[in-house]
Amino acid sequence: MDNISFAIPVSGALYDGSLSLLNKCGLDVSRPNDRVYTANIPSLKGVDIMFQRQSDIPSRLDSKVADLGIVGLDSFYENKIDNGNTIAIIDDLGYGSSDMVLAVPEAWIDVQNLADLADLSFEMREKGRDLRIATKYPRLVTRFLNQNSIYYFDIVDASGGIEVAPYIGYADMICDITATGNTLRQNRLKIIQNGTVFSSQAALVANIETMHEKYSSIELAKSIIEKIEALLNSKKFIRLTVNLSLEELNLSDTDELKTTIGSNPVLHGLKGPSFSQVITSEPGAWISLELIIHKEQLLNCVTELRNMGGISITTSDVGMIFYKDSIGFSKLETAISIFGDQK
Repeated sequence: MDNISFAIPVSGALYDGSLSLLNKCGLDVSRPNDRVYTANIPSLKGVDIMFQRQSDIPSRLDSKVADLGIVGLDSFYENKIDNGNTIAIIDDLGYGSSDMVLAVPEAWIDVQNLADLADLSFEMREKGRDLRIATKYPRLVTRFLNQNSIYYFDIVDASGGIEVAPYIGYADMICDITATGNTLRQNRLKIIQNGTVFSSQAALVANIETMHEKYSSIELAKSIIEKIEALLNSKKFIRLTVNLSLEELNLSDTDELKTTIGSNPVLHGLKGPSFSQVITSEPGAWISLELIIHKEQLLNCVTELRNMGGISITTSDVGMIFYKDSIGFSKLETAISIFGDQK
């Protein structure tokens, strides 16, 4: 069985988020120190971790150096080969959220939205030059602007703090990643209306060609995908437990309880509640009801249980939720199958 190579960002928020995610999935990464660029997952033999710059990870997958990777979705679509063999398996891992936005100098009071920007680019073309946009994401920016009927512009390659570009004269405006917009405002830039080019977050990606070649190792990829997906599934839900008195509910036995609880849609939970008998010195028959509910329904559920006489209502986090099938792994298997048929 071949080992599979798993590329992870070497530093920054995506590095911290990736290690935290894998740790919560029981896939702790063993890295001696931050000067070592390879590691392993002791609990999952056969997976080789390689730490890479985030911008390099798409090319590592395209060149078949890595089989799986974690990368910002913006970087993935900017740097991957068009019509190549890499795909996003899980496109939102729950961290690294940011927006790629178009920002212009605050002094441009007549430029508030994309329509204004289109007018400006046309006026500048008539005067003999094109609008200059500094960005690290030429492909995504060009595609977005063309889709919005803006064609007269030049992309200026940029690195480092590009927010200063309009004020030192090598660009008219910028397109960059932001989480809060604070840095843009501090540099006297404003985000134009409907100017979000791309909304991004950390994603799990794979090379379907190498996974096809290493199909004997597909269970390793499945272990990673299934555990990550199960952890993400669980974040939407919470476990709730309550003690109920059958007497206060005017019920004689648990069969009647099943009917009462089962007919209440608020208390249905993920797959319906479960209950057990409570051993107590208090008079009457008591049961402990447990259900897993969507977090948005928590207060509604608590109110309903209080109205039924519920006491000692407690909550706890849900570790993982595995559904009948893994959406992410099914996506990978389907892509591998299609790739195999096309060979």
